[in-house]
Amino acid sequence: MNRKKITKAALSGLVAVTMVPAMAAPLVANAEGNDAVETSDASTKKDVIMKVRFVDENGAFISGGDYTLPEGVQNLSILAQYVPQGYEMTESGDFMVVEGGSRDVTVKKVTSDVIMKVRFVDENGAFISGGDYTLPEGVQNLSILAQYVPQGYEMTESGDFMVVEGGSRDVTVKKVTSDVIMNIQFVDKAGGFIAGGDYTLPEGIQNYSILQQYVPEGYKMTVSGDFTVVEGGSEKVTVESIYDGTILNFVFVDANGNEVGGGDVIVDTDKNGIFNWSEVQDIVPAGYELTLSGDQFVADYIGGNNTIAVNKVYKASIIKLVFVDENGENVGGGDYFVDEDGDGIFNWSEVTAPAGYRFSETGDDFVEKYSATEAKEVRVEKINKGTIINVVFEDPQGNNLGGGDYVVDVDGDGIANYSELDLPVGYKLNVTGDFFVEEGGHYTVVLNRDGAAIIHVVFKSEGGKNLGGGDYFVDEDGDGIFNYSELTLPEGYELIVTGDEFVDTEKTYEIVLNKEIEGTIINVVYVDEEGNNLGGGDFFVDPDDDGIANYSELDLPEGYELIVTGDFFVTPGKSYTITLHKITEEETAAATLVVRYVDQENGNEVVLEKTYDDQVGPVGETATYIEDVVVPEGYELVQDIEGIAADVEYGQTKVMYVFVTKTAQEPTQPGDEEEPNTPAEGTEESEQTDGTDTGVAMSLAGVFGTMSAALAGMVALLRRKQK
Repeated sequence: MNRKKITKAALSGLVAVTMVPAMAAPLVANAEGNDAVETSDASTKKDVIMKVRFVDENGAFISGGDYTLPEGVQNLSILAQYVPQGYEMTESGDFMVVEGGSRDVTVKKVTSDVIMKVRFVDENGAFISGGDYTLPEGVQNLSILAQYVPQGYEMTESGDFMVVEGGSRDVTVKKVTSDVIMNIQFVDKAGGFIAGGDYTLPEGIQNYSILQQYVPEGYKMTVSGDFTVVEGGSEKVTVESIYDGTILNFVFVDANGNEVGGGDVIVDTDKNGIFNWSEVQDIVPAGYELTLSGDQFVADYIGGNNTIAVNKVYKASIIKLVFVDENGENVGGGDYFVDEDGDGIFNWSEVTAPAGYRFSETGDDFVEKYSATEAKEVRVEKINKGTIINVVFEDPQGNNLGGGDYVVDVDGDGIANYSELDLPVGYKLNVTGDFFVEEGGHYTVVLNRDGAAIIHVVFKSEGGKNLGGGDYFVDEDGDGIFNYSELTLPEGYELIVTGDEFVDTEKTYEIVLNKEIEGTIINVVYVDEEGNNLGGGDFFVDPDDDGIANYSELDLPEGYELIVTGDFFVTPGKSYTITLHKITEEETAAATLVVRYVDQENGNEVVLEKTYDDQVGPVGETATYIEDVVVPEGYELVQDIEGIAADVEYGQTKVMYVFVTKTAQEPTQPGDEEEPNTPAEGTEESEQTDGTDTGVAMSLAGVFGTMSAALAGMVALLRRKQK
């Protein structure tokens, strides 16, 4: 926006001034409302009594009464002496004073901030924390002190209190018991790890008995008494077996290294130091079988998780499905492996529904109702995507920490949980649990720094003027020392003293600052194009004091940009609302397709893997790969397929499996003198055989022929596999 500086010459064209003779008598309206007439000599004026009511903008009575005022036309300024304390008139100009008359005058409450001492104490009056806080003057509700309540406490009082300059107030608080996450490791007498992990426990001194629910099955604790539960802490707890024999832990993985199960098993009950793999069979996951047999020494497997390979046992059936929505539109489908235990019954949880949909029917179903060649329609329902809300994160001092739009409440019950929000790095929630949400609603969430100490600071000028302050997070490494550089200073000021200081959470630190720059202080409120508050604060602008600032002098919230640029006129202390535009950046990534050729006869061993990742595009959109089948040397396809087709989201990786088997070799018969039908050297047929059986080459060539009904089933099966 281009702005011109206003000169005195320009001002002369904006205001017209009319000179009135000093002796002219004023013109007023008579009581009947007739034309204006000249009043008589000023000596005839007298004081009269008139009723004046001071009301708010809605007409509600604030105060007032009968006041003695000079009769005639008067300026509203003569009523300033009667305006109720803490209010100011919102009207100006003249009004008529007449004996017995009445007049309503609109006023508004004047709010000014003062400094008042607040001490947070326990039920016995013992000091917890506190200091001098900047609060709005007058009658206020105790809820305005919530932001200053020491971490881990809550107020036990409610109601109103009076805020006055230099006043003081004790507020009773109580400690809030909160749950924290702590790492617990259950170990044997030698210190070998048996089980454990991160558990949610009540903070503070607790008895070991609260860990009983987490003790691994087949063990008991050998310790008793109390221990201290702290956020991020760790504790080793010694346990011993309650059974005869030795407890070993195994983790089972498939041919691709994917974990498919595991657990503890008791072996060697006769204590001879040897166990047989048959003793482990009971914990092998359903649908798999051990690749090991015979005896082993127990000592080789004590003291940790032992990874054991297992083979998949295939007993599944193939069914062909077409998914349709409530409007009867096709939203996906294909061939699916179900009923892996071969009992003729499958569960719908074995079938993957299209993205964004769920099955209308659940539970078990009979395989015989479906076909491997003819697709059967299955009804699916659209899943509620959730509620979009706008969140602004702030620290306890009201500083903007970012935010944005979030999708929450995916079950559509109008209730979200704070855990659904992605927090800024280095911060944690001050409040947890559920909260009600509305589509498009705006919510401010207060965060605490993760792992830091809280100290109270008051900033002052060299002349002793209070410049602000409050509670600050410092000492993130927990060594009991903080540096002054960790404090956020008032805009336009700098530290006189720098360096380290010891942390004392019950102390108020008075820190003297130097004025850093000259200029004008203005208040700025940032909003987006829908009017949602994006934060803001006080800013120093106009360093040359010409009354003109530039929008570029303002620090904008991350991820937003100015709509209006250039210069604008500023007035010290005035508040300005500035609309910003959200910056959108398109994120791109590769879509990766991995095709694994698996030997079906040899435990599903992967004999060849091909990776396709040459397509890059916007995250969230989909790439389509159509690739040729590459048969590994010495193998042939279990079923003929034309090619490989898959849809892959950019930024994602999908895996597809192609089953192959080793090429069968024709045995040589004694006395067979017939020469094989060898193609002439250099022909296309000779190049294709490459030392393999001619029948195999012809079979491979047939891969690219017309797809049969069985071929169609296999393609859809592969698509299901990559999901």
